[in-house]
Formats: sequence, C-alpha cells, structure tokens
Amino acid sequence: MEQIGDLFFVISSADRLKILSEIKRHDAKLTELAGGIDATVQETAKHVKRLLEAGLIEKKSSGGYSLTPFGKLSLELLPSFEFLFKHREYFATHDISFLPKDLLMRIGELSDHIFVEHVSNVLAECQHLVLMAKEYFWWLIDYPLPWVHKERLSESLVKRGILPVDISSEGYRQTRALLGDRAEVRFAQSVKVGVVVNEKMAGVCFPDLEGRVDFSRGFIGYNSAFQNWCHDLFDYLWSSSSKAWPVGLTRREESAAAKLSRAKVAAGGDDDYR
Repeated sequence: MEQIGDLFFVISSADRLKILSEIKRHDAKLTELAGGIDATVQETAKHVKRLLEAGLIEKKSSGGYSLTPFGKLSLELLPSFEFLFKHREYFATHDISFLPKDLLMRIGELSDHIFVEHVSNVLAECQHLVLMAKEYFWWLIDYPLPWVHKERLSESLVKRGILPVDISSEGYRQTRALLGDRAEVRFAQSVKVGVVVNEKMAGVCFPDLEGRVDFSRGFIGYNSAFQNWCHDLFDYLWSSSSKAWPVGLTRREESAAAKLSRAKVAAGGDDDYR
C-alpha cells in the first residue's frame, strides 16, 4: 500500500500530470516540457526526476522523454480514478462492487457524461432514450418506470429486455406494453442496475447500499465510449440471464410468450444482435 501511496503522490501534481499528457502525445525534451507547464527548466527537472523514479517515463538517447509501458497503463487507468473521485459522494452511497472486474477497470469510460439528479429528470432522460431509438433498444430494469411515452416502440427496432425473475404480472404486462410482442425478454435472479441503451446514447443507474436500483440519480452519455461500456454491461448480464419462464407469472402470460416464440421461429427470427 505504501508504494501505491507513493504513486498517487507523484501523479497528484497537476504539473506532473500535464507533463505526462504531453509525453503521451510525443517524446519531449526538458525545455519543451518546461514551456508546457510555464515553469523554469530547474523546476521542471524536479518533476521529471519524480516521474523517472516512479517508473512512469524514461529518457531516450535523443534526449527526449517517453512513457514506459507502466506509464502508459497508469494513464489509461487515470480516467477511472478521476471519475470515481469526481463523484465520490455518490459512490460513498452506491455499491458497484458486483460489476465484472473488466468493467470496473473501464469505469472511466463513463467520464464524458451528464449526471442527472431527481427522479423526474432521470425519467425525462430515459424517455429521451426511448424516443431516440431507431435501430435497437435494450432495457434492464427491476420494475417498469412510469413512462410518459405510452406508445409501443416500433416493431422494426431490435428490442431486448432483462427483468427480475420475481417481477409481478402487472410489471411484465407494462414491459410488453412498451417493448411490444416481438421483443426478446430474459429474466435475471436479481437486477441491481438500471441500463438503457440504443444506437445513439445510453444511461445507467447504480444500486444504493441496500442493493436497490437508485433511479433518483444516474448517468447519461452520448459518446461512443460511454455507450460501449453500457452496451458491454448489458451484454454481460444478458448472457447470464435465463429464457426460462418465472414460476410467479401466470399461465396466460406463459402461453402468450410461447406462441410468440413459435411465431418468431416460423418467421426465421434470430435471437442474436451484435
């Protein structure tokens, strides 16, 4: 832990972070680095010495400095620490430890986001996600939200939904009312996170310390990195969810689902979308 503390100390300096960012773009000599942080060569040399001792950079035979493989990896992980630190109050009351390790390591991909507070605003953003979908719409939720948009999504969309195995008949009915009859639906033993993804944007709400999805605050992103992270999270949870019909739902609903499944097979439907 002491070594980690030393590393955090080295990268806690804004000037040293600027130097690392400059060297990431291209090999740079001491005078160029000094100009980048508006410091004297002597002051910059002290920063460079710390970065060298930490193993983040190395000096080339040309006299310039470049990132070491360790330095490159450290910079790749920095956005994740920055994201968590920026929202440290939020993550003090929300538990994401259940996420796969690779997604935890990539949490920094959510950095370019809009942080939405209050249930009404979260619902409005989710509504926006629904209306923007033109190609596909994926939905992971513990219970259908009170959407303002009452119309079904277009049947031309590729739609997927993940619901908890203990969802009520009314909850399932509301899900079908939004997604439509041709949507693929799977069931998870527990739903700890809310995710909505389409081809243009994505949104995610994490669970509180009790393990319940907190829809009072969430993150929305319009960029590819944010969308890909949410896409991969949904994919992971989709692959671990079951097609098996929950025992709590009525036979009428099960019969309707079986009829729909047979119709999709007859029409040559494909369960996979990539």
